[in-house]
Amino acid sequence: MIKENSHQQGRTFIETIAYIMVMITVTVSFASLVSRGYYKYECSAIQQELTDLKKTISMRYSIDGQYANVKWDDLCEDGIGPRSLMPERICSEDDEKVQCRCSSQRGLHTFDGPVNIGPSDCNSSNTHCNTFFIEFKELPQDICAQLASKAWDTMDGSDLDRLKVNNTTWGWPNSPITDENGNRNQADKEFPVLVDDAIGACIEGYENKITWYFN
Repeated sequence: MIKENSHQQGRTFIETIAYIMVMITVTVSFASLVSRGYYKYECSAIQQELTDLKKTISMRYSIDGQYANVKWDDLCEDGIGPRSLMPERICSEDDEKVQCRCSSQRGLHTFDGPVNIGPSDCNSSNTHCNTFFIEFKELPQDICAQLASKAWDTMDGSDLDRLKVNNTTWGWPNSPITDENGNRNQADKEFPVLVDDAIGACIEGYENKITWYFN
């Protein structure tokens, strides 16, 4: 009788350990599933932020026919743009007129890196600019590669003029690009952006920067 009880206790102990191990495995698997699901959500969210911001700028300045005045304050004043990355909007009433501006001259994307916007390809007096840029900084390497290789060339009313990923530029065949110093040169690579090239242009860590130029 004593041996039988001892055997039953041993079996109960083993069953308990097995149950605990199963629960640990289930918990870890569930946590991993949730983590992957959230990461996919973040990947989708940052792509949508760029798409929405590009569309907002294009529509906001289309009446001007050029982009010399592209800045955050205009978007904050009009109350337009993707809220997830917009700077805080500060409004005050002056002479019975409400005026709004941005608390900062940069936004924040889904991965908490700075977002800058502005005009590019301007004339010597900066009164007429043919393109505008959107810059996402502090991107993780894999997100950098995904964003760089996505086809942004013809979406939402603005065409991609050129793309810069860290120190590598892409442009259209036989169409020189203008660099930061105003010089016209051929891009390092031609569109479309191949996945392998995008991966090669992005570096390890969170110091990746992508700049899109749209017209």
